[in-house]
Amino acid sequence: MLSTRRLLRVRLFLEGMLVGIFTGAIVAAFRFLLDEADVYRPMVFAHVNSVGRIFLAAVAMVLVAEILARAVKFDGQVAGSGIPQLKNILQGSARMFKPLRLLAVKFFVTVLAIGAGMSLGRAGVSVQFGAAVGNVFTKIFYAGSPRHVAVEGNFLLTAGAGAGLAAIFNAPLAGVIFCVEELRKRFSQEILIAAVTAAVTASFMVRMVFGVRPVFETITAAPLSMPNVMTMPTLEMVAAVSAAPVKFFVLFVSLGIFCGVAGAMFSKALIAALNIYDRLKIFGVKRFAVPLLIAIPLGVKLPQVLGCGNVLVDELLISHTPLSLLMILLAGKIFYTLICFGTNAPGGLFLPVLVIGALIGNVFARAGNSLHIFTADWTTLFIVFGMAAFFAAVVKAPVTGAILILELTGQFSHLVGLMVVSGAALMASDLCGGEPIFSALSKCPKKVADVDESS
Repeated sequence: MLSTRRLLRVRLFLEGMLVGIFTGAIVAAFRFLLDEADVYRPMVFAHVNSVGRIFLAAVAMVLVAEILARAVKFDGQVAGSGIPQLKNILQGSARMFKPLRLLAVKFFVTVLAIGAGMSLGRAGVSVQFGAAVGNVFTKIFYAGSPRHVAVEGNFLLTAGAGAGLAAIFNAPLAGVIFCVEELRKRFSQEILIAAVTAAVTASFMVRMVFGVRPVFETITAAPLSMPNVMTMPTLEMVAAVSAAPVKFFVLFVSLGIFCGVAGAMFSKALIAALNIYDRLKIFGVKRFAVPLLIAIPLGVKLPQVLGCGNVLVDELLISHTPLSLLMILLAGKIFYTLICFGTNAPGGLFLPVLVIGALIGNVFARAGNSLHIFTADWTTLFIVFGMAAFFAAVVKAPVTGAILILELTGQFSHLVGLMVVSGAALMASDLCGGEPIFSALSKCPKKVADVDESS
């Protein structure tokens, strides 16, 4: 006879597998549509080359803004990335969402918003999708049992969230770590069983069943092109080589500090962007129309800053972008992300943060090249390390960021370097007063959910 706790673990294993299957299928469809949008969006904007077509594009953007405004008014949980709302639910400070309605509405409007060009991410939304799936199964299995809903329900909610992150990046370990480090902030065997099962199953569904291509194709396709510099852990090995490891240790710390300072400023700017829209009393359709209309000139002149930005990272890894253009892309991506995220439109933050980190890492590498500190061969390494560092500075989840990059690159020999750069970024961000962005947003429920004038 199984004990009560062992029976609970068996149930969580089986339920986690179901959550992973359905989350993987939903996220696979979500990723497919957004990948198609990345293909066709530049083609559409390439034809916006006359007054008449600009007018038609503006009308289309206003219609998209109207749909977004109506969707958010219909269900406040549709707004934003969904992670702050989920944190509030797990902490008991917010009511449970209506999962099926959330899945249907947010799926459609997020594809519409990002497809139109808004600089928002897909990972946070996928986390919310997974949590919604977990909530659906909680209601199926434990209807009429408040005690089970309070316990197993939270486990499945957390597991679904991890499955969503695992599915969007094909990174099951990062999904599990995210559950513990960011959402629950505590560890238990029950959480681990549910999260691991759901994350691995969701990742399997996306990759093996639906065959969805990786988010960053260039990183995944050619991970061995990255130089291996952090594989000398012993004093004997260090003494046997030149001082290069010490030099790169200093460089990694320097990159981390730079990303940490930038990340703290970026986090504060995100909160300020939310406040500015409120102070200017820009609500409803007008709130969403602002970034969507700005997308038209950007789509014509600087299309790389539109959308999630994963395509831009692939371009950085395979092309030698001039430094002047890099600076323009960095400023443009930061500026447009602030404008888009400030509206609280449906969409996440993970991918824009990773893209901005990649741009910062590329600028850092180009500066090092010009000063003859290292050769151009190291550019890829600093791009990838910049992603981890900026993620750690903004989200304040350095382990999740490091593990995510490890799974994306397949270069587990870089674990030490990633932890060094992420730790330095976290320290610098803390010293600059940076607050974990999702915790900061979860303390502002009005800004997370309400973007209508009636609020």
